[in-house]
Amino acid sequence: MGRDDIGPDDEGIIAELGDASSLWSEMVDYLASSYDHEPVMSREGKDQTWTVRYRRGGRTLVTLYPRKDEFVVLVVLGRDEVSKVRTARLSKRVKDAFETAKQFHDGRWLWIRPLSMADIGSVKALLTAKRRPRHP
Repeated sequence: MGRDDIGPDDEGIIAELGDASSLWSEMVDYLASSYDHEPVMSREGKDQTWTVRYRRGGRTLVTLYPRKDEFVVLVVLGRDEVSKVRTARLSKRVKDAFETAKQFHDGRWLWIRPLSMADIGSVKALLTAKRRPRHP
């Protein structure tokens, strides 16, 4: 994983995530096997917390925010992608995040805290709307 600054390694992140570590592992394993985006770790925000942004060619597919005992996924959907997601089968939590996200001129920013494998499956569906995976 690329880093803008020296940060926690994969084992450090897994230890910090606690019970959410299996969901994190499912997400990062899926990203590694399905997309050719490079994970880049950096610090972000006022509190300078660590993020892992999956980028390729200057474009971000998804950003992961590991936290103590949880993580948050940020998926930014463009206008065309929003229309694709409207018909997708999503978990209740992810569907609620989609429906309550403010519609900006360039799309929607979905902040999702996955709590189940169903939520992870729904995040995968969102990512598929953004960019087709190497293999389904």
